Amino acid sequence: MLNNSGNDFVNFVVKEFGELAELFKQKNEQYGGRDPLANFRTGALMEKGFDTWPAMFDEAKNYQRKHVAHVQNCNISGPKVDESLKDIAVYAVIMLYMRTKYLEQIAEVEKDV
Repeated sequence: MLNNSGNDFVNFVVKEFGELAELFKQKNEQYGGRDPLANFRTGALMEKGFDTWPAMFDEAKNYQRKHVAHVQNCNISGPKVDESLKDIAVYAVIMLYMRTKYLEQIAEVEKDV
């Protein structure tokens, strides 16, 4: 029988968000003093020739797509699906940051016009 407890669901999601935050911090520390968006920036430069927020956003979607494809191919019981789902979530938040910075940039340009 499925456990449909609302508290179980909420507690699980909140716990996972906390663990995802810690995972992100650990991975981000691996970059040291480097640009934390270096891989997205380099990928955008290689693919499009420029490293604008939209270009880096597209690159992040490409990183995320690999994990989405893995989940699609393996389904719920496949190996390392949990790792891919966590990576998808982290990429989504990184992309949210990129979108926020882009919208700030647009607002700044429009303010100067």
